[in-house]
Amino acid sequence: AVVSTQSTGQKVRFILTSCGHIFCTDCYTKQSLPCLFCKSKCSITQLKPNMSPDIQIFFMDPIDVASKLNKQMLKVLDFQKLQRKNITRHRVETIKRLEPRVSDLQRQIKQLIEENKRLKSMISGSMKSPGLNSPRSFAQVLGSRITPPPAVFQTPGASPRSVECGKRSAEFSSRWSYKNVPSGRSSR
Repeated sequence: AVVSTQSTGQKVRFILTSCGHIFCTDCYTKQSLPCLFCKSKCSITQLKPNMSPDIQIFFMDPIDVASKLNKQMLKVLDFQKLQRKNITRHRVETIKRLEPRVSDLQRQIKQLIEENKRLKSMISGSMKSPGLNSPRSFAQVLGSRITPPPAVFQTPGASPRSVECGKRSAEFSSRWSYKNVPSGRSSR
């Protein structure tokens, strides 16, 4: 800042120390001397119109500073409100999109639990009932879980007896090969 003295008309320049004191340039001539007021070592900044904004704010009218800060605060609040709204909308859309899939999976879990209970009871019942220990009756209980027997083709030159043995072997193995065997259990 430059101030003209009334008596001489001479222009006087001022400086601001890093410790917060103001002096004229006639009194304070060096760039880093101890402050003339508090004696602490400090740096100086010349007061002029194009000072940095963080120094200019100390020389502004407090009402102007409060108004400026209020406008900045309103911009920040509006920005944050918009972001919260966007995030909430995105989460709601995601939940709506996933709800049918979640309910479908819950339904499948219930079905699998019921099927698991049913199969366990059949297995425990087959241990008690001698009639279910035979391959054919156990296969009838499980129904669709058993794979159909593979087709047996007669090769040229094969005897009818070898074809009949092949059919029996295929029939026996098909009774004990399962589709969708639960992990951890092996089929026989």
